[in-house]
Amino acid sequence: MTGTRTKMGHNKYTGDLRDVTQYKAGNVEINIAKHSGYCWGVDRAYEQTVATAKTKDGPVYTFGPLIHNPQTIDLLHKQYGVDYIEDVNDTRAGEGSTVIIRTHGVKPEVQEKFKERGAEVIDATCPYVRVTQNYAQLLHKQKYHVVIIGDPKHPEVISILAYAKGEGTVIKGMYDIDHIPKNKRRLGVVVQSTLILKKVNEIVNALLARAQEVRVFNTICYVTTERQEDAETIAKQNDHVIVIGGKASSNTKKLALVAEGFGAKAQLIEKPEDIDFKKLKEAKRIGVLAGASTPNWLIDQARDVLIEHFSAVAVS
Repeated sequence: MTGTRTKMGHNKYTGDLRDVTQYKAGNVEINIAKHSGYCWGVDRAYEQTVATAKTKDGPVYTFGPLIHNPQTIDLLHKQYGVDYIEDVNDTRAGEGSTVIIRTHGVKPEVQEKFKERGAEVIDATCPYVRVTQNYAQLLHKQKYHVVIIGDPKHPEVISILAYAKGEGTVIKGMYDIDHIPKNKRRLGVVVQSTLILKKVNEIVNALLARAQEVRVFNTICYVTTERQEDAETIAKQNDHVIVIGGKASSNTKKLALVAEGFGAKAQLIEKPEDIDFKKLKEAKRIGVLAGASTPNWLIDQARDVLIEHFSAVAVS
């Protein structure tokens, strides 16, 4: 494992490559994906938040959960006093307070409203999301009809659409393509950072058939690609897969889908207590995957629980 583990749980990020990925417990082999733990964008936001909480006298809030991991959000609150707000009109975020913008980004006007009320704003938007926002803004200025491939309810997608002045179409699946107005013949495409490339390619090919010009920016984050490749490898090499991450985390849910797509039986859990050992009764090889917003300490706890359980089974 890379990073320095602390009793409270947070790992100082030194990269998401694990040094040790294979363990033996009784008759069961446990294999952890090499790319596991916070990605650098999540770690950057976490460190910004902790540093801010340590140095500011007034209250510190994040606008929405900083990342999609309940354990991290709980840790920020208990250890550093950082709470989150979800309404831009929340009166707590005023003079003397600091508001940290979540990794998924927000509409531009949200930051301005906080500043107008006297709050200091720190933008922890993931740089890769920021790039996508900038592309959406550019395409809109160049008179393309902006198409965002992603989940219309996801905060990242909502923020990206705002940079296109709200004048675009969000496509979650092939069934949404007809939502693009018929008179839009120049399409500019950006992609939610956590999507599966195969699905994106299918949608882009369909767009090519209905427009005179399609300009595409592949804004899937490289971390997403690496972890989905790991998910394929883990799924092929193990009969069961444990996927660790927040239930609201898009990239975590995609890992489970990829693993199942390659034939593994997948369990998506938020914490070690969620592991259903009844489903692992016949397991010989168990793979472990984790979303980019899942802290290393949580992965280690799940590993330890698996090792303890199957070691005890072997003894009994």
